[in-house]
Amino acid sequence: MSSNAPSLSLIRFWLLRVLGAICAIAFLFWGACHLWIPGALKNVAESYGKTIGYEITYQDLSISPLRLRIEIDGLRLVDRRQGKLLELKKSVVMLKWSRLMIGEIGFDEILLDQPSVLLEKRAYKGDSSQWNWQELIAVITRNLPPTDPAAPKKNIKISVDEFKVANASLRVADPVGKFQEEFKTFSIELSNIANYDTSGEVNGVRGEYGLNLGALHFTLPGLNKKLAFKHVAVKGVLNNSGPETLGAQVNFELDEARIQTHWDLKADKSISGKVQIEKLSIAPFIGLLPANKEMQAKGGVIDSSILIELKEDGLLASGNLHLLDLDVWELGQKQALMSWKTGDINHFTYRSSKTSGPSLSVEDVIVSQPVLLFEIDEKGFSNFRRLFSKSEGGAADIDKLPASSKVNAPFALDIKALKLREGEVLFADLAMKPNFKVNLKKFNASFENLSNLSGHLTTMSLDGVVAESGSMRAKGQISFDDPRRNNDVTLNFKNLPLNAFNPAVMTFAGYQIASGRVNLNLHYSAKNGELKGGNQIVIKKIELGDEVPDFQGKKLPLGLAIALLEDADDTIDVTINIAGNVDSPEFSAGGLVWQAISNVLTNVATAPFRALGALLGMGSNDGVNAVLGEAVFLPPDQDRLEKFGEFLAKRPNATIELSGTYDPILDKEALARATADLAIFTAAGVNLSPNEALPTPDFSDARVQAGLKSTYAQYVGRIKLGQRLLTLPDGRERNEQLHAELIASISVTEGDLKSLANGRSKLALELMIKNNPNLVGRIALGEVKTVSSGKEGVPLEVEVRIK
Repeated sequence: MSSNAPSLSLIRFWLLRVLGAICAIAFLFWGACHLWIPGALKNVAESYGKTIGYEITYQDLSISPLRLRIEIDGLRLVDRRQGKLLELKKSVVMLKWSRLMIGEIGFDEILLDQPSVLLEKRAYKGDSSQWNWQELIAVITRNLPPTDPAAPKKNIKISVDEFKVANASLRVADPVGKFQEEFKTFSIELSNIANYDTSGEVNGVRGEYGLNLGALHFTLPGLNKKLAFKHVAVKGVLNNSGPETLGAQVNFELDEARIQTHWDLKADKSISGKVQIEKLSIAPFIGLLPANKEMQAKGGVIDSSILIELKEDGLLASGNLHLLDLDVWELGQKQALMSWKTGDINHFTYRSSKTSGPSLSVEDVIVSQPVLLFEIDEKGFSNFRRLFSKSEGGAADIDKLPASSKVNAPFALDIKALKLREGEVLFADLAMKPNFKVNLKKFNASFENLSNLSGHLTTMSLDGVVAESGSMRAKGQISFDDPRRNNDVTLNFKNLPLNAFNPAVMTFAGYQIASGRVNLNLHYSAKNGELKGGNQIVIKKIELGDEVPDFQGKKLPLGLAIALLEDADDTIDVTINIAGNVDSPEFSAGGLVWQAISNVLTNVATAPFRALGALLGMGSNDGVNAVLGEAVFLPPDQDRLEKFGEFLAKRPNATIELSGTYDPILDKEALARATADLAIFTAAGVNLSPNEALPTPDFSDARVQAGLKSTYAQYVGRIKLGQRLLTLPDGRERNEQLHAELIASISVTEGDLKSLANGRSKLALELMIKNNPNLVGRIALGEVKTVSSGKEGVPLEVEVRIK
């Protein structure tokens, strides 16, 4: 035992010395980490900052060597302009022994508390600009030591188990773009991050991440419009799903909405993605509409699933989009501008490539229970024009752009079906006093094969309930790219209550309507801008109300019109035709229709035959005209008088007064000629049909020559005739001279002209009662009137009276 005692003592001695040495070394290392290294690192940081022209400072630095933990408080990064690029209250970096032992840079955690970052864009001479962090990176890059291109590159594995940023703030300032915004108290969480895949190959980035931005309010650059969310978060996973593919799962939380996306970024620079949207509110985005007034949404969420393929030569997106419970308002209004229960875009495909223009094809678009407010204000502007029309200045600025900047690649649209179900249109015209309001309910519409290709016609059908009890139906074809210029549409309105349109009648005609119903059968067709329209108006049991007091417009003779147009069944059935060019700046289909109606109603009092001729489709805008110098109406006018008689026979509430007319100048000349020609034909023994205009005498006929000589001798004298026969050679010129002298010799008095006028009115009466003798008591003959004849002859005067 004694022999081993020195050996044990020696071993114990050396063990104590080694242990003491280790403790001393550890103490020195600990002391260096706590006392010398922080100061040295601070000097190095400050020195490096001066080298690159920045100020790098911090308040405190502590190192835990055994835990491989570094903590920095009060870090500041300031540029030469005293711009604070970064302020960091506290940062913690902790390495992992297990990763370092195998030659990998592994972090157990990286924590950044209350970082404040400034991202500022700065302008330089020559209209150039650069962000402050771009400047910093460029300066650091310039001060890096040169690398040996021949030296082999070693892939270093880097991993981070946990990376956290808490209570961060970011201020973005762009004086060039006049944009400034600050994002506060957001957080970032990353976990299990690595630049190598599960097999250990360094080929990308993988990991889990999360970004919590909290409440977010910011202004969009260039639009001066704000977006605001109560809660914004981004979460997801990065992975290397293949040797040449980087996968990214990116999920967003925007208030109550969830947006899940997955993206695959491939080595050929193509990107494929899947996007799933659930309950995304449109309220924050409605303010981005290019409206002249602030817009807001009180409802509306988007559900959607979309597949996206992005390649070097183009973009392909397909899927379905559902917009539910839309409710869009103009700020300050009491009624929503637009709303619907559901809006579904099913099976859409959007394509865009470098070789062809963008295109959108959709299987069908179905909108359920849409409600639209269409309102015309006191100045005559619709709410949509007021909200969305561009200012004249803006339009002028666009016109000043070069042609190349205004031409876009053609966009092709193809929608197989567009359907509106159970909709409602609320129409109001506040320019009328009182205000005109009418609703279209239970509105259904169907459009088949919509396309914006030039020349393509879309088939349409519409139906609905108008003014509570009326109905509306429409069918036809329209050109989707320009429906005004090319269309063929038939519209039918049935059983519309007339008093619902009182504001319009009071505004334009000066009367109220007590009761009545109207049916409208409208047909419009336009080809290359040339429009033709037919408007059949059928009014039943109309009763006029009071006149509008102090009416300032042109009061229309509605009472006379009703008396003349209403038949025995209390029905008015008229057709108004219009035509025009829609490209004309002053064109208005409604204006043309109203002008035509106004003309007819005005003519009912001033020129009834003209009005009835237009309504009955008999032409002759000049009414009924007699032949100059004769109590004769040509066959077309005879036919009109007979039809007018038939028309009047079916209108028991109207009587008329016919007034014979004559033109004091032209009728006097024509009557002398007619008297002479009639005498010539009588003397020649030529039989003429009654009620027919006198033909022009044919002096090549021996009988007519003999009749001319006989009549000349009777009116001018035989001696004068003998002189003309001896002095003038026989022939056409002598006959014409004899004819002219004969006409000049016939004296026409005012009594003759009045007798001519009375003959015309009596003949008109005979023609009107020809097939309707019961009209005798309803057609009176009035006083003779003088008129000016037109190209059609001498117009017959008529006055309509209420029975």
